[in-house]
Amino acid sequence: MRHAVLGLVVVTLVEVFGGQTITKLDEPKSEFRITSPSTFPPCAFGAMVGQVARQVGVLVGFENTADCFLSPRLDARLHSEPLAAASGREAFNYLTNLMPKYSWKEMNGVVVVRPTLSWEDRSNVLNLPTKSFTVTEQRLDDVIHTMLHNVVPIAFVSHKDVRNAGRLSERRVTMTFRGGSLLDALNALAEAHQDMEWQLGYEGNRATIALSRIDLRGGTLLEPVGLPARYQ
Repeated sequence: MRHAVLGLVVVTLVEVFGGQTITKLDEPKSEFRITSPSTFPPCAFGAMVGQVARQVGVLVGFENTADCFLSPRLDARLHSEPLAAASGREAFNYLTNLMPKYSWKEMNGVVVVRPTLSWEDRSNVLNLPTKSFTVTEQRLDDVIHTMLHNVVPIAFVSHKDVRNAGRLSERRVTMTFRGGSLLDALNALAEAHQDMEWQLGYEGNRATIALSRIDLRGGTLLEPVGLPARYQ
């Protein structure tokens, strides 16, 4: 009888938590702080998303709307105010209620916040098919090059990388991506090193991927992205 009860408890826990891969989102937290939204320009929503992610301790990816370039990265202790939320899940719900053009999902260990219409837009660059690839001890910028070369159609844009010793561009990466979308590939890269966040911003008919450490150290790596014809 004891084993039967234990089995029932296990099954119940699986039913409750089976669809949730980020348990940190549901851990109680006494306080969240974000930079006052009234001080933010229209294209800075990603800054608040990053602030909440750092306080929860989760990996995060953010896509701006097509009329916005990259959001700034700001310390939540600057000009901050408390956010009415008792958990990370409530905090992200609060943010997307604040900015209803956006919605968020948990994706294999990464919280992803995107314009709601982007999720189902087959021509959105993050939704494009991306072939499998493996990299071993490659610089982070070379990994992004490989990733963009494997997007269909190719999203790589020829450019000159600027490398600074000891900065994020010198990070060595080993990972295997088994195929999916560009969104899946960026999430896999974030998962591979557990301290990285990504962002996609737009400027005219161009886009840029920004990779940063969650702790705000080590600078930001920027890579241009080729966009499908509908953006041209």
